[in-house]
Amino acid sequence: MSNRLRALLLASLFLGNAGLAAAPSPAVIKVREWRATRERQIVAELMQLVSLPNIAANKADIIKNADALTGMFEKRGFTVARVQTPGSPVLIARRDAANPVGTLTFYMHYDGQPTEAKDWTIGQPFSPVAMLGQTRFDLETTSAALSPDLRIYGRAVADDKGPIVAFLAAMDGLAETRATVPWSLRVVLDGEEEAGSPNFTAAMTANSAAVRADLAVIVDSPRHPSGLPTVFYGSRGVTGAEITIYGATGDLHSGNYGNFVTDPAMALTKLIASMKDEAGNVVIKGFYDGVVPLTAAERRAIDEIPNVDQKLLDQFGLAKAEHPDSRIELQHNRPTLTVAGLQSGTVGANARNAVSGSATGRVEMRLVNGLDEKTQFDRLVAHVRDQGYFMVGGPPDAATRRTHQKIARVTQTEKGFPIGKGNMEDPRTAMAANAIRALDQRLVQMPTIGGSLPFSTFNDALKLPTIGLAVVNFDNNQHAINENLRVGHLWEAIDIFAALVTMAR
Repeated sequence: MSNRLRALLLASLFLGNAGLAAAPSPAVIKVREWRATRERQIVAELMQLVSLPNIAANKADIIKNADALTGMFEKRGFTVARVQTPGSPVLIARRDAANPVGTLTFYMHYDGQPTEAKDWTIGQPFSPVAMLGQTRFDLETTSAALSPDLRIYGRAVADDKGPIVAFLAAMDGLAETRATVPWSLRVVLDGEEEAGSPNFTAAMTANSAAVRADLAVIVDSPRHPSGLPTVFYGSRGVTGAEITIYGATGDLHSGNYGNFVTDPAMALTKLIASMKDEAGNVVIKGFYDGVVPLTAAERRAIDEIPNVDQKLLDQFGLAKAEHPDSRIELQHNRPTLTVAGLQSGTVGANARNAVSGSATGRVEMRLVNGLDEKTQFDRLVAHVRDQGYFMVGGPPDAATRRTHQKIARVTQTEKGFPIGKGNMEDPRTAMAANAIRALDQRLVQMPTIGGSLPFSTFNDALKLPTIGLAVVNFDNNQHAINENLRVGHLWEAIDIFAALVTMAR
């Protein structure tokens, strides 16, 4: 890359409305026109894919998804290799250009989060439905044009099957309009992302030659709540722990033994409450030590993002944010401590008047640049010990119970993704950002997203310049009931993929 082009790319990185290109390319415009005549077929393919159950823990269903995706990519001229792992397979789809200007590697995942069908109020997890507002839209019997506000409901429709179908539709549109795709393409499909991708980095390292590229694009996560096209340059790491507080050897009558035995549930809540102050800051010793500050370029990028804090407060029914003096994008660059679950005793129809023999809480910690999961876990354990607890590795024996009043066990339950941090000032990531910005001259650039992804696999383990791409609506209910994808975002995702694979180098 010439020094002049490098300078132009860097200068344009933060120019907002003054991108390198003034309008979508002719190739993207032709794909838009093609898509307008194929909308029902695209949505039908998406709904067919969503109808395949894909909970990460169900290996038989995951294999069915892998088989279906293999056929879908082969139909578009890709050759697909299946990398076997101790868990679910990783698919690597490959399509080479005749005279490539380089190689692009896209990452997406095809597994989904667990869910209970009984909890869904719109459709069912694997029986997708289309809804326009509160009205069901029958795609087979209704001839009306598809409103961009139409939503498809189903598990994994947004996270991450919608983006997969959008990519394939872009490839169809480019092929049928005879557009030139100057890049050789690799698409990596992960079958264990929702389980923390425990085998993914090893699989990619062993097959690094198959995914080597000039740029890696991680496709996952919702757009910024402003609704603008969104790219990101890092993702937080994640780890978790279960904390169990032990009381008596079993449950005891609350009237006979209340005030006599320690209530483990009360002790647990006090312990967890000791980890944060009234201002919402974690007070575990050293919790923020080592955090790498944002660069000047990253702060400038955040300053240019529309402030959506009040919009989110209104939507979530909250009076104020935990840190009202700092916008949400800045908080994405701080580590978190969250209570993800509490268990002790019973409530509702099965409630009993008893003091439980133990209480367990699950906490989750999100990590940012400069932190690692072992260090944060060790800090958590040290805090529990500092509160006077004797630490055990399992249920305490009789001698331990007679010797120590405060007994706790802390186990690391989630060894998830490490922090991934790319470079938003790299000319290659800027090239991709500018290709997206050219579509409508607007772009949100997030230094780090709040969630966790295998960003580090590509950026750190494989040493590839890496950028993240978020294409689905922010209110898609991912990981929750009634997950959905707004059709207008599906159309825009097709545009974005077409722009990326046809961009000039």
